[in-house]
Amino acid sequence: MPLISLSILFLTGIVSIATERSFIVDWDHDRFLKDGEPFQYASAGMHYFRIPAAYWNDRVYAAKTAGMTTIQTYVAWGQHEPFPGTYDFNGNLDIFKFMQVVADNDMTLILRVGPYICAEWNFGGLPPWLLGIPRMEVRSQNTAFLDRVNKWLSIFLPNLKSFLYKNGGPIIMVQVENEYGSFGCDHGYINTLHDMFKKYLGADVVYFTTDGKREWELRCGATDGILATVDFSPQDNVTQVLERLREHQPRGPLVNSELYAGWCDFCRVPHQTRAAAPLGEVFDKLLGLGVSVNLYMWHGGTNFGLTSGAEKSTLSPNPTSYDYDAPQSEWGDLKMDKYNVLRNATDKYFPGNKLPVPKPHPKLGGISVNMTSLAHLTAQLTPSNFLAFTGLPQTMEMMGVFEGIMAYRHSLKGNPIKNGTITVRGVHDRAFILVDGTFVQVVRRDEEVGLGVSHATRDIVILVENQGYIGFGKAMSQFQYQYKGIANVTLGRYVLTQWEHYRVYVNDTRGETSVEVEQGASVNRGHFNGKPLIPRGPTIFKGSFELEKEQLLDTFLDTTGWSKGFLIVNDILIGRYWPDAGPQYTLYIPGVYLKVGLNTVFMVELQSSNPKLTVSLNKKPNIDGPVNPHA
Repeated sequence: MPLISLSILFLTGIVSIATERSFIVDWDHDRFLKDGEPFQYASAGMHYFRIPAAYWNDRVYAAKTAGMTTIQTYVAWGQHEPFPGTYDFNGNLDIFKFMQVVADNDMTLILRVGPYICAEWNFGGLPPWLLGIPRMEVRSQNTAFLDRVNKWLSIFLPNLKSFLYKNGGPIIMVQVENEYGSFGCDHGYINTLHDMFKKYLGADVVYFTTDGKREWELRCGATDGILATVDFSPQDNVTQVLERLREHQPRGPLVNSELYAGWCDFCRVPHQTRAAAPLGEVFDKLLGLGVSVNLYMWHGGTNFGLTSGAEKSTLSPNPTSYDYDAPQSEWGDLKMDKYNVLRNATDKYFPGNKLPVPKPHPKLGGISVNMTSLAHLTAQLTPSNFLAFTGLPQTMEMMGVFEGIMAYRHSLKGNPIKNGTITVRGVHDRAFILVDGTFVQVVRRDEEVGLGVSHATRDIVILVENQGYIGFGKAMSQFQYQYKGIANVTLGRYVLTQWEHYRVYVNDTRGETSVEVEQGASVNRGHFNGKPLIPRGPTIFKGSFELEKEQLLDTFLDTTGWSKGFLIVNDILIGRYWPDAGPQYTLYIPGVYLKVGLNTVFMVELQSSNPKLTVSLNKKPNIDGPVNPHA
């Protein structure tokens, strides 16, 4: 839909217009006033972009049954502007429809616009294509960055006006940046953003910042003229943290914008859980003190597609599941221990809730799917996917590739060196190496592994996977940690030059004929972590199953026995799977992604296939399986 149409649609009364509505900060009395009356909120954090649009009402209503007054969500700029000047507000990204769902449930909304959001999302919600702009310095007063931010905000913010509370909509507060005190200390940057928000949305909106509990985080993130709020967990000293917030903001309502109801997962690390009792105790205590609270998360959702992020300079990727051990699970069922302690607290401070407790959702299971090999990813090294021929290998960002896989090819034909060792250096994030068409080695991030070659070697192909951009801390702004690709390749003491670059589409499943996955010992295949690699390299596998109408239910696809790759169901890229690393073994498949009749499954397996060449659809998830820190 053209952007002009969006603007017309959103500003012509999607939400009903009421009169004399107001939401303000009463600084003198340390409180919010909603329509002139004191107001305290209990908020449920969820992200519209992590939930199928068909399930938005289910997730919002479940929070309402727990006594929550408010919904809080981030805005994922990088999803809405996937390419410079191209905007997407359709499907799961129709944030305006999501806001209407909140309004229809008679709840208020807190919008965390950013432009940076963290959220364990790819590049912290910033568009990865920013990394391809010369001299770019994100989250700063860098002109190149602010110009792009200004353009985005000029497009997005005006469309929010009819959704502001004063105009009849649900939005009561809007966040500027996010946890900036954990990244930098330039108040001028925050003030510049604040000026942009006021220009495009208005000066009479309640704007706020959110920062961690440490003194330096609040000192660097809190800014005069914007309500400061804080994050902390049930394990922290509530009195101490609130006193520290008061040191930086003596007056105004107290707010915990992220009371952690669980925690995020990382690949290769055991699934994270948090107990219900401490959560309930601190939630109750905060409400009793008059503090407004947002639960992060009420419902985590799913990192569909290639949206999962990463942290640390050494790269710790997040899995596809963002369950977060939240009160409402990734698949929408309630964790009753957490639900009950939260509802007990809201019943005390916001009495009158008579809504019934939602029941678990039915699931689909007991289906086995046979998979057959369809095509090798190296089949995509064609003229149509060719990017450039350069002397030295270039990074993905230099080639304009910001997700998935890029391939490098080098011909050794005519090279005077007869025998030697090839070493691939500066791998970010994972390399899959084929020599003369045979898959010989997997190289993890920043490893250097030598491969012996002889005078007969003719062709080297290196497929490099982007496992997600770092989205938290200083490392997210530093090229040496963020770039994807390889630095160089040496043969003995010599640097190899003359490289072809190809874009590889992980969701291109157009294999015309099946290819054989050789199992014989005669194939000189490589091994990784004790498992034989697919002889001819990363391969697409296809399967199918049929369903009746009554079987269109949520399910979990079990990838146990496979290694690492991407899952596509009915042409929807569900996300990454990596059972070799754990802890996630099943991927959540929403029932709305299934259909009556034939359903297709594609697995883009990067390393080792399941010897049985099968997957199964199960009624129960497994996101708490064994982990391997060396995967």
